[in-house]
Amino acid sequence: MAPQRQGRSDPNPERRSRLTERDLWILESVDKMRLLTTSQLAQLHFDGSRSATNKRLRKLLDAGFVRSWVRDLAEDNVYSLDRKGLGVLDDPDREMNHTVPRGLDGNLDHLLAINQVRISMALGLPGVGGEIAWWRSDWELRSSFRERIVPDALFAIRWESGEQAFALEIDNCTRSTRTFLRKVIAYRAQKSLSQPLYGLREFLILVVGRDEQWLERYRLAIAHARLGSRIWFTSLSDLTTTGALGEIWRGANEHEKYSLRTVALLPYGKEGPEAEDVIETRA
Repeated sequence: MAPQRQGRSDPNPERRSRLTERDLWILESVDKMRLLTTSQLAQLHFDGSRSATNKRLRKLLDAGFVRSWVRDLAEDNVYSLDRKGLGVLDDPDREMNHTVPRGLDGNLDHLLAINQVRISMALGLPGVGGEIAWWRSDWELRSSFRERIVPDALFAIRWESGEQAFALEIDNCTRSTRTFLRKVIAYRAQKSLSQPLYGLREFLILVVGRDEQWLERYRLAIAHARLGSRIWFTSLSDLTTTGALGEIWRGANEHEKYSLRTVALLPYGKEGPEAEDVIETRA
């Protein structure tokens, strides 16, 4: 989600004219990702400056373009579009009907983690000759498709050599190796039946976990089940501090960590046999 704005027709040109170009970028970012924290908006639009971010968000808040949600005094505020912001970005070609949320639900941390991965990708890719070709988060996939498997996000990165698709799985302290293995096996079963997933036949799976100990358990379980050549793991902490493009990705059978660009360029062969029986022996 590079901070580049495409032109849209506004039913209220006078209201839109009061907004700066960066204001429109901010509103479009929140529109695409639903909810963003102060820190995430600072990363995207203000080179990390929280003071500049707070100042601009205050104006957008007072003008009714965004809505602010206070979770805890020790945590960042969370921002969504308000009705005025939705009106400015009104687009008849929009794939989804966005509404103003009435509150923050229990999936907030999961949503913010998906958005953090997207932001890190968008900011890091231009420096290594890449860009996000397209991105669909889980709520967009559910609204437009009826697939059995719903990744937390499905996206493609365009490199000089071509596009590489990825399925993103965020583990927000699920703490269930059995559940994780079942989803990976479902991906594999789809592929073994030669059934494309959302039109894709080839993609890599990226797993980002909040709990590093459980992330390692998942990685070892995948290695034991011989399902791991197309699955790569990193912690949300490493992704946030180093960036999604850094050498933070570790395969199930790898001792070293690699950059995402290296991961995308590795040759991938066939994996081992099905591993449903492994589920019965893993807690």
